[in-house]
Amino acid sequence: MHVSLDMFSDLQKDYWQIDEGKVSENIRRIALADRPQMTADRHTRAYYLEGGRPMWLSRRGADSRVDSVLKYVAKVGSFGFSREDFCYATISSDLARVQNLDFDTIPDAVNGINRVYARLEYSLTKAFLRYCEGQRFGFANPYDMFNRLDVRDSDSIHVSYRSLYGVPTKLANREFLDEAYAAIAGGYEKVGAFMHASYPENPLFPEFCKMLSRPLSAAERRRVFCNIERSRWRHGDYPQLHDKYVLVNVPTQQLEAVDKDDRMTMRIALGSLETKTPLLTGRIKRIDFNPQWIIPKSIIKTSVRHHAGDVGYFERHNYFVRERKTGKEVNPSLVTAGMMMSHDYHVVQRGGKGNALGRIIFRFDNDYSIYLHDTSNPSVFANRKRIVSHGCIRVERPYDLAVFMLADKDERVMEKMKYSIAVDYGNDGGDADERPVIDKSKLLRSLSVKPTVPLFITYYTLYPNADGVMVGYDDIYGFDPVIYAKIQNFIKQ
Repeated sequence: MHVSLDMFSDLQKDYWQIDEGKVSENIRRIALADRPQMTADRHTRAYYLEGGRPMWLSRRGADSRVDSVLKYVAKVGSFGFSREDFCYATISSDLARVQNLDFDTIPDAVNGINRVYARLEYSLTKAFLRYCEGQRFGFANPYDMFNRLDVRDSDSIHVSYRSLYGVPTKLANREFLDEAYAAIAGGYEKVGAFMHASYPENPLFPEFCKMLSRPLSAAERRRVFCNIERSRWRHGDYPQLHDKYVLVNVPTQQLEAVDKDDRMTMRIALGSLETKTPLLTGRIKRIDFNPQWIIPKSIIKTSVRHHAGDVGYFERHNYFVRERKTGKEVNPSLVTAGMMMSHDYHVVQRGGKGNALGRIIFRFDNDYSIYLHDTSNPSVFANRKRIVSHGCIRVERPYDLAVFMLADKDERVMEKMKYSIAVDYGNDGGDADERPVIDKSKLLRSLSVKPTVPLFITYYTLYPNADGVMVGYDDIYGFDPVIYAKIQNFIKQ
């Protein structure tokens, strides 16, 4: 029922009189004393410190919008959070005081009308934004967590980090806040609709939440909470939205290639603990055969530059140095360490047998120089733990994956692929007259993938298998504790 002071007009007392100036002053005091624990708290604090007017209450009291907030906050236990972290008790108590005109006789006392109104106003905004921002975008920012986790380089002044998270993920911005404040102003239905629309869109979210109703050990509960948080991050695109896609869930150390009801899995090797594979999404658009490998400067620095001028080393590894602008090769005897580290030159490994990328590479647009590719060392797939690369993903059966990419399984194209990955380029040296003859009509250099195939490089330590059964996986990069540290203060123990 809507309750306002007007209903008690014949019972007016001095301590029921609202002083708008004092309410605003008390809101400001609350904001100044508040210590934000999440982005939503900073937004709440900033709104009132920047002169934002009260949104929930007026001289007419409180309306049904408050009931809508309490309705949603009361359910946060379903995803393992404590409703007290959404100001549930404070809002309920102060709402009862407003509805029953149960105020201290001194207006500026703890439960005086001006302080109750201020406290209720601030708590409602904080609870509303905590719920809506947290459910829409997550309670922990993945960019902040993972892109400032591993130090790449540092000195006494600067620190640079490896970027480990590049998935397009929506964050609470000015547009979101404007929509949230407009919903508050729009009445009961708008508030309810906005909170309802904040429910995570990831299909895995409800599946993870169901697991909390089962008997779980403390470690299992932590793992569920971490994966619930991952499923809040709003990407706008998920494997379940596509008939055909490739999924690399890093903890599984496997690749899944799905085309409707057909599913192919294979082992993969991933980035080491020092050079982790970043989390990315993209669309595989090209397959290159016998690719050249432009060696990263980080590898040159640790493994190559001290061989400057060693012609034999360059020949054994099929390396050469190329001017970046002209493409001209440099005589290996003239190569210096400084030249190899310069951005004016590339150190390149020729394509073919023995190339670190193997015979096939699957390319997709990204800012990390990360690809799926074959390997010259297939024995790695026999290992249980396969975190050995510099970040790229090595695939166990590259030919099968290349066939999967084809929309039209043309036998002639597949024969060319087989020939191209088996051809001997004669990189092992020997007399030029004895080198094999290459049938260029059968040779593929590159093949466009049309239509492009969605690729998801994700990180879930719980994920459903082909039968839909949720399976747990080792947290090989140690990401779960990083997430849990950000959300543990809100979890109901």
